[in-house]
Amino acid sequence: MNLLIISRPGIRIYQELRRSETAWHALRFYNPIEISVGILVPVNSLSAALSLASDLKYFIRKYGTDQFFGISPGTYCTLAVAKTRYLNRESPPVTNPWPWKFWYWVTPDGEISRRYHPFGQEHAEYEEINKCGYSFEIWCNEPEFQVLDIR
Repeated sequence: MNLLIISRPGIRIYQELRRSETAWHALRFYNPIEISVGILVPVNSLSAALSLASDLKYFIRKYGTDQFFGISPGTYCTLAVAKTRYLNRESPPVTNPWPWKFWYWVTPDGEISRRYHPFGQEHAEYEEINKCGYSFEIWCNEPEFQVLDIR
């Protein structure tokens, strides 16, 4: 399980968190990893990830744009889905694909492109974009997906 925090453009969130004594005390045992789009914090459980995100809420709002919780390699979920999974003690579906999701594509220079595709729609450009960067699949809930659909 990982906590992925996406930083605002032009801000190195890892450095900002290092400068803050409060934030660094919360992070010091987790050994966060700086990546081109923010930081990746390895944690042992969903509850630990939710607790850490709660501790860092001020810094995430100030220096970050999004926070995601790792479900499996390359697949993350939003805070709303993570809280629902935690409170209801639900595990992710194994056989059925998640109906509401979007993708973050990251280019080699660190630019982010957020795209969404309705459930069941194939996305041919995924393979092309994935060759020159990397992508995260993000699971969201239905209201979050509808907000994305409006944009």
